[in-house]
This record gives sequence, C-alpha cells and structure tokens, in this order.
Amino acid sequence: MRVTPSRQKSRSANMAFTLYALIQTAILFTNAIAVLHEERFLSKIGWGADQGIGGFGDEPGIKAQLLNLIRSVRTVMRVPLIIVNSVCIVLLLFVRETTGNAPHNACRRETVAHMRTPELRVGPWRRAMASRRALKAVLIDLSGTLHIEDVAVPGAQEALARLRRAPVAVKFVTNTTKECKRTLHERLRQLKFDIEEQEIFTSLTAARNLLEQKVVRPLLLVEDSALEDFAGIETSDPNAVVIGLAPDHFNYQMLNKAFRLILDGAPLIAIHKARYYKKKDGLALGPGPFVTGLEYATDTQATVVGKPEKTFFLEALRDLNCSPEEAVMIGDDARDDVGGAQNSGMLGILVKTGKYRAGDEGKINPPPHLTCESFPEAVDHILTHLLDAKRVL
Repeated sequence: MRVTPSRQKSRSANMAFTLYALIQTAILFTNAIAVLHEERFLSKIGWGADQGIGGFGDEPGIKAQLLNLIRSVRTVMRVPLIIVNSVCIVLLLFVRETTGNAPHNACRRETVAHMRTPELRVGPWRRAMASRRALKAVLIDLSGTLHIEDVAVPGAQEALARLRRAPVAVKFVTNTTKECKRTLHERLRQLKFDIEEQEIFTSLTAARNLLEQKVVRPLLLVEDSALEDFAGIETSDPNAVVIGLAPDHFNYQMLNKAFRLILDGAPLIAIHKARYYKKKDGLALGPGPFVTGLEYATDTQATVVGKPEKTFFLEALRDLNCSPEEAVMIGDDARDDVGGAQNSGMLGILVKTGKYRAGDEGKINPPPHLTCESFPEAVDHILTHLLDAKRVL
C-alpha cells in the first residue's frame, strides 16, 4: 500500500508521542523510588533498614536487594533528578506556551488535522465563528451584487431562488439613492428577481427615519427620482443638510448653499459615504467625496445613516428576529458591505462583481469570511458550509 505524505507525517507524530510517553514514565517511576523514606514509610510496612538482611555470608534476599536499590537511587540520583525535573518543567512550560497544549496533545491534533476533509480556504477565525452559528438570515446588497443598472449578474436569479428554498430569512439592503424604493423594486422585477418591496431596506429609509426623529427641515441633495421616499417631510427654510448620490445637483451653487447652512449650525447628514459605484460604462464617483469636502470646509463631522454604519445593519435585522451573530452579508463593497457587517458581528462574503477591484479584500481587518467570484458562488457556500445540509430543502 502506498504511504501518502500525510499518513507518513501522522505515523511520525504517533512515534513521537510514544517516545515521549516512555521517557515521561521512566522519570516519574524514578521520582517515585527516590521519595520513599525508610523511617516515614518503608519501616511501617516491614521494609526497615534492619529488615530483609540475612546473616554474615548469607545470600541477600529479594527484599534486601530492593532496599539496596531504593537506597542507591535515593543517594546517587538525587542531584541528577533535580536537574532532570527542572529541565522537564521548563520544557513543558515552553511547549504549552507555544502550542497551547502538551506535546502528546499536539501530536494528536496533528493526526486529526490530516483526517479532515478539504474545505474552502477561509480564515481560521472566521471558520470557527461560522461553525458555531445557527444561520437565520442573509442580507444581500443589490447594485453590483445582483445587478449593474439594468443588467443582472449572470445566474443571480436562479441563485436567489435556491437560497429562498433554504430555511433562512432573506433581506435586501442597499445604499442606492438614485431612485426611490418603488422604482428600484420595479427595476428588479423587470430583471426577473423574485423580490417583494417590503424586503428592501434602503439608506433612504434610514435617512427619513432620522429626519423624523430630529424633526428638522432638510436641504435634500438627492436625485429627483429619490424624492418620493421623503414625501411629507417639510423642506422649506431648511435647517439641515442631507446628501445622497445626486449627480444632477452636485454643482457649485448647491454645494455652496449646503456649505453656508452647515456653517450656520445645520447638521450634515450623509445617506452614505461610498467612494464610488459601478455603472455599465465603468466606475463613477459616489457621494463620499462630496460629503468629505463639506466636512473639510466646515470642520464638522457628518452623521452617516447607511452602510457601513452598525445602526443600519441592526435596523435591517430588527424585524427578522435574529442577532448579528446569526446573519451573513453578501456584497461587492469590501468596506461598506463586508467591513460594516463584520464590525456589527455578522459574517461577510465579498463578491468580485460590481465595484470590486483586485486586492479589496485586503483593505479591511478582519478580512472577509469568504471572497468569491459572484453571488451564485456565495449562495453555494452558504448552502454547503453555513447551513446544516439536512435543513436545506
């Protein structure tokens, strides 16, 4: 039978364990003999100094020979045992410090490691977290993850249908501010996605909730197609500034108006601070650079309501009856989607579609639980590795 490298390594580990056990047994046995005291112990069981020894010329009995051996070990091995015991103690402390366990356990771990079946290469810390979570919910980014403008990511519709057959809740979270939720839902339905409008949680919704809490009148720097989500909010004589993605309104006059309001004490509210997003013809600036410009000019800090804020993810999970530790996020933005989710206590899966650029996974710490090619591959990983196979229909 051919011996594989892993099996050979396992045999070597077992041999090391056997040798270590023998040496340890010998040292313990010698220590046991060395501590036998004649007056305190041996004499009480009939093995005293004057017992077991015959007359002159007689052959010493077995008892006498054993007593002589005990005396010899106690006399000759006293100093060597002190040295050996000290070395063993230092060695064991060093091994425990470096491996977290004793040598024989290290050998056992090595043997077990080679018996494991192959799995996807994910970070060990994240793998440990995944193994102890009972997954209840999956949050999914929209633009760049399921679609890019009016084009669906290949295979995304079928993958979503497979995910819906699993015993987990599904919710869609997006920083999209170019259009209202109703228009966004219509776009997704036209792309044949099985999504209900109430399943979509947008940063526009989070911004509106904050405006209602603060009872302010905002200057809304958003696209006209997004204004529907702010219906009923008083905007005359503004005393707050709200910035989303507004290519048609990011001009000097509007930005200067916002600048003056902020200088007069109006709070700056950023729907999100994405640096850029993906369009069909390439990457395009997001609202982040404009928010940062106003922060710099006015020496203020914006309140961010969308991803990657922890409050956004917690609000999205609130009606799903699960904690962040029981949820996973799929998105194309390493910082806002994955980093924000993981900072909230969730697992994060980064997909290499949409705004993803090579090396993005290395820009956040901790790194993504998994980086994969697209949404369908992310769904495969969830169904195979994060859910009990018996629970998947």
